[in-house]
Amino acid sequence: MTNALHLFASLTLAEPFQDIIQGFTSAHPDVSVKPTYGFCGALMEQMAAGAPADVFAPSSEPMLAKAAEQGFVQTDTAVNYARNRLVLVSLMRDYPVAPKLEDLMEERYARIAMGDPESVPPGRYARMALEKAGLWQDLTARLQKYPDGLQPLKAVLEGRADAAFIFASTANSAWGKAHVVDIPVGVSMHYPVAVTSKSEEPELARAFIAYLQTDSAQKILEVTGFAHALSAKPLPNSF
Repeated sequence: MTNALHLFASLTLAEPFQDIIQGFTSAHPDVSVKPTYGFCGALMEQMAAGAPADVFAPSSEPMLAKAAEQGFVQTDTAVNYARNRLVLVSLMRDYPVAPKLEDLMEERYARIAMGDPESVPPGRYARMALEKAGLWQDLTARLQKYPDGLQPLKAVLEGRADAAFIFASTANSAWGKAHVVDIPVGVSMHYPVAVTSKSEEPELARAFIAYLQTDSAQKILEVTGFAHALSAKPLPNSF
C-alpha cells in the first residue's frame, strides 16, 4: 500500500524539490509525494479551504509566521533548511558591465523590476536594500512591482525591464545571459518548513523534513542556487 504525502511549497522550490522528492521516494518506496507549488498566500488559501497538506514549505520565515498565526502549521516542527540571496540582474547584451546598486540612479536603468514588497519576499528584501542605500524614494517612480518573484526576471529577459531584483535561485536559469550581482541586505533569507496542523501523515511529514537536511538534499539545493541555513531554528519572533 502506498502512502500519500501532500507537499505545499513555494513556486521557487519547484526545481530542487523535483530531484529531492525523487531521492526521498527512493529511500521510502512505499510513499508517493504529491507536490503543489504556488505563491505562498494562495497555498494558505487552499489550506484554509480544506485542501490536504502535510508539509508547508514557504519562501520566508515571515510567511511561515503567517501560517502559524492562522493555525496551519505545528510550530514545534519548524526548521530552516536552506537560505537564499538577493541579487540584481541585467542583460549582458545590453549592459556589458554588471551594475552596482548605486548605478540604478543612471538614466539607462529607467525600468527596475521587483516583486511587490508587501507580499513577495525578494521584493521586501529589495526594498530593504534600497532603503539602506538611501535610494528607495529616488527610484520609486522607476519600479515595476510584480505579484511574484519570478516575473521580474522574465521582464528583463524579454526586454521589458532594464534590471531586476530577484532571488539567487531564480537567477540560476539566467546564467550566461544576465549579469548576476549579489546585493547585501543584512538579514538571513531562510527557507523554513513545517508539518501542517491537519496532516494525516505527520510521521512521514517529519521524515521528509529530516530528508531536506541530509547531504543529498543539500547538494541539490546548492546546485540550484540555494545556500546552507545559518540557523536551523526559525527566529523566535517569527511566531
